[in-house]
Amino acid sequence: MKKTALQKWLRRYWVLTALFFVVLFLFLHITLVRSVTTRTEKNIRKSIAVSAEGIEKSLQMVDGFVNEGLYSNTTQQASHLYYELRSESNPVSLMSARTSVLSSLQSIVTWSPMIDYIMLYTDRLDDYKWLEVGSGESVLVRDRIMSRWSKDLEKGEDKSIRRYMIWPDEEGNQMLRILKVSGSYLIVGVSRKEIISTLQAASFDDESIVFAADKGGRLIFSSSPIECVVDPENEGTYITVNGSKYLQTGYLSDQSGYYFGTLTNRSSILKDTLSFDIIYAFVSLIIIILIPISMLLIRRNIENPIEMIADTMNEISEGDLEAQVDSEFKIKELDILVKSFNHMINRIGALKIEKYEMELEAQKATMQYLQQQTKPHFYANVLNIIYSLAERKDFETIQRMSKAIVNYSRYMFKDTRELVELEKELEHLSYYMEIQEIRYMKQIDVAVDIPENLRSCLVPPFIILTFVENSVKYAFSTQKNCRISVAAFADDKKEYLTLRIKDNGAGYPERILACSFDELSEDGHVGLNNINQRLKLIFDDKASVEMKNEDGAVTIIRIPCIVIEDSFEEDF
Repeated sequence: MKKTALQKWLRRYWVLTALFFVVLFLFLHITLVRSVTTRTEKNIRKSIAVSAEGIEKSLQMVDGFVNEGLYSNTTQQASHLYYELRSESNPVSLMSARTSVLSSLQSIVTWSPMIDYIMLYTDRLDDYKWLEVGSGESVLVRDRIMSRWSKDLEKGEDKSIRRYMIWPDEEGNQMLRILKVSGSYLIVGVSRKEIISTLQAASFDDESIVFAADKGGRLIFSSSPIECVVDPENEGTYITVNGSKYLQTGYLSDQSGYYFGTLTNRSSILKDTLSFDIIYAFVSLIIIILIPISMLLIRRNIENPIEMIADTMNEISEGDLEAQVDSEFKIKELDILVKSFNHMINRIGALKIEKYEMELEAQKATMQYLQQQTKPHFYANVLNIIYSLAERKDFETIQRMSKAIVNYSRYMFKDTRELVELEKELEHLSYYMEIQEIRYMKQIDVAVDIPENLRSCLVPPFIILTFVENSVKYAFSTQKNCRISVAAFADDKKEYLTLRIKDNGAGYPERILACSFDELSEDGHVGLNNINQRLKLIFDDKASVEMKNEDGAVTIIRIPCIVIEDSFEEDF
């Protein structure tokens, strides 16, 4: 695992903290912008819907007024007068019809604020070819329309004329409503001011720009001069207008087929987020100021003490057990840590001495055990047996004996401070008993009763073999057929393992039962004392050895239950 210095780790922490606040700000700002934009767009849409309804009704009224004037059968309406105007040749009647038609058309202009002017083109060849009514502001526009269209209409070139059409003019694009009646044309100028005024009533604020455009997004007119394309496909998105971002919102007219809407400045929409940006910037500034102050305090009160402790640990790792951290710190936990650390170092020094003394004792016990296990008489007897078998040419038994003595000897010189599986101890016991079986002609029997799930428990080597050898040595001398049983079981909590070795001999002499293990060693029973010493070295006071007599010698060894697997089966 890669290690990182505290100082470097803290710097990374502060950098990541700063990045976190930046990312958080961006996330909150984007979320807020989306929320405000969505809310504003909904509000504008609602207002546009109201304005759209007004514009559509006004355009419908334009058609209604014009149609009523053209097609009503009442003599007071323009329809009768219109036909009279086309066919009348009497100058007096013609003048009367002209006056009546102009009066009727003027009333239509007066009724609807959506109409700027009305122009009537007839197929007469005299001065009554054009009749027009409207405001004084539209006089020049009407003159240019008559001048431009007269020649085309006289020639019958009217293919470019549509129901609604845009006519480019010096004063701006003109939105015209065209009606064709029996070769004549009624041209209605739709009021640009009225449409703009209606849309401005639905706009977000005074800085918003209202517009009218065709289906391709080409501008017809707008409340402010702009150069852009307002494609209906961009509805509800931000577009760039004169270098600024504007939210495009509008609707497509069913009457005219044109696209009416508003452009709302992004800065106007997001002015509500300004207070949030200011507060967040203020908080961020405070955090930026606090970060170096916090780093300085942490450096002084945490990093420096930890570096001192680390330096002291390095000195200790190099062998200087007298090194200590002498400073006192303001942070209570660090001060406690340092005091505990110094106490631990003192304790380690004491334990090192104790450990050295214990190792000397262990080495002494090991040497005693090796001396005891050498057993020159045992090996001499084995060699005599092999010699006798060789004289009888019983090579198969010699092979068995040789293999058993090799395995037995290999295990005998194992490090006595290591633990082995109980299964290994029993395997070594089988090699020993195979030797004794050949030696004593099957007069010694060992019965092993140990569950399979306990055979993986860890035990000190020779813990069973020592007492079995003792039984072979003493029980066989009193019994012609020696019976030895080896059993093991664990307690209910599976905390301790109990080993029980019993023989059918005369039992332990009373003097052995009455002696301590140290006295047994002095009396020549080195193996028994060695077992006791090794149990104390390995398990301290958690292990015990009990020797007693019950129809033979009984030895009960109790040690902590240590297994290789993590768990037992429920039932043994």
